[in-house]
Amino acid sequence: MARLDVRVKTELDARVAYISRDEQVEECVSIQELSLSGALVFGLSSQLKEIFTIRPTLPGYGEVELLAKSIRTNKGGVAIRIFYSDKDTMQALWDHIRGKLILGDSCPYCGYADSSREGTCKKCDRYLNFSKEIYLERHVENTFAQRLSIRLSRLNLEHFHKIIQFVDSRLLKVQHRSPDKEFVGTSPGMLAVFAMIRKVAPTEMSVLLLGESGTGKELAAKALHTMSARKDGPLVAVNCAAIPESLLEAELFGYEKGAFTGAYAAKKGKFESADGGTLFLDEIGDLPSSLQAKLLRFLEDRLIERVGSSSSKKIDVRVVAATNSNLQRSMAEGRFRPDLFYRLNSFTIKLPPLRERGEDTVLLARHFLERFASNEQGPKNFSSEGLEAIRRHSWPGNVRELENRVRRGFLMASGDLVDSACMELGEEDLPQSPPAPATKNIQSQKEHVISVLEQNDYVIAKAARELSISRPSLYALIKKYSIDKNDNK
Repeated sequence: MARLDVRVKTELDARVAYISRDEQVEECVSIQELSLSGALVFGLSSQLKEIFTIRPTLPGYGEVELLAKSIRTNKGGVAIRIFYSDKDTMQALWDHIRGKLILGDSCPYCGYADSSREGTCKKCDRYLNFSKEIYLERHVENTFAQRLSIRLSRLNLEHFHKIIQFVDSRLLKVQHRSPDKEFVGTSPGMLAVFAMIRKVAPTEMSVLLLGESGTGKELAAKALHTMSARKDGPLVAVNCAAIPESLLEAELFGYEKGAFTGAYAAKKGKFESADGGTLFLDEIGDLPSSLQAKLLRFLEDRLIERVGSSSSKKIDVRVVAATNSNLQRSMAEGRFRPDLFYRLNSFTIKLPPLRERGEDTVLLARHFLERFASNEQGPKNFSSEGLEAIRRHSWPGNVRELENRVRRGFLMASGDLVDSACMELGEEDLPQSPPAPATKNIQSQKEHVISVLEQNDYVIAKAARELSISRPSLYALIKKYSIDKNDNK
């Protein structure tokens, strides 16, 4: 089992204060082993059963005060548990421990033989980048659940209720049961998504987000970032399907001066821009096979190499990937590397389509309308007929389509209520069919689709987003109307 905190040899003078027979007693002791959560103390005259105060003198900081409790005798001394103090005190303690830390070829937490010294241990998942200034904060967040578990044996049910209430109302300021105010939902599927985000966000694990286009994968990535220890670092998003394959490598990994025609100066890529933060790779299923190999290398050793460079650079980035394609099918067809899939698939969150979220459609519609009405004058409610139309619609474009429909309804409403006509929701909407563009015959619909494709240089992901439909739906329209890119030049 991995240690909770790294332990070092040291020689520290300290004072211990406790109450004995109603009198304050103070003793001088020596600390010879130390971690954030415990120490080995020599010189205590008695086995203390109650919590006491220990004041070690840290070089460069002076005396700091900690609360502690004796656990057992060990190696001729007394092993004590240290309780967490204020942030500055724990930082001073960590600075001293880090200065005494001797790094070998194995993880100081679990002993696993790994000489990388960067990223996280492959066995115990502990963060190992000890040189980072934010190391202590990240380590505490990653081990919080274990620290809390150690203390739970001293708590009763009343304590549990008070702690949960305090965390929700005072620390997290929870108003909705979601990790982000734009991430709205109360359906069982979405509550499960919120729970998984809260669980994995504080870790360093790569996350794979699955779901149809428009289900909120980008919002999920944002929530994972803002709820992690990297929240003060950058969140960099890249749509792998929106960048031409010839430019994507330089966009992701950067390039050196003279690497290719037009490279007049060196430029950082998205990986370097996200150093210390999170990189969100959307539409990962469209990543070319040559770049899949480079991404796999990064996930294994955290090294990137700019186009035109012969040297590698270590980057501290957490990768969150997303796709609406079937990666299992892509692997079977040889279009996606299985080893990359299993690297990305260490933790998967599947976002349910809007048609499976029940009354979330109405909840989201009200949320969008409230947001629009807060920025400009317009209706603030839906008609009962409008709400029923929202419930009936199959929403093939998911949340993105719903937002666009509500925006249209807000702008087109002539009275105080948004109805189905304003949102272009009516009996002509067929289940599981893409929302029809504002045309009345097949020819004009085809022309509209061609127009949108041309405006977006035939980048399917961008055109589908503008049409408020999924990429598979757009591919179906292209096949239905026999649209050929070369025929429309």
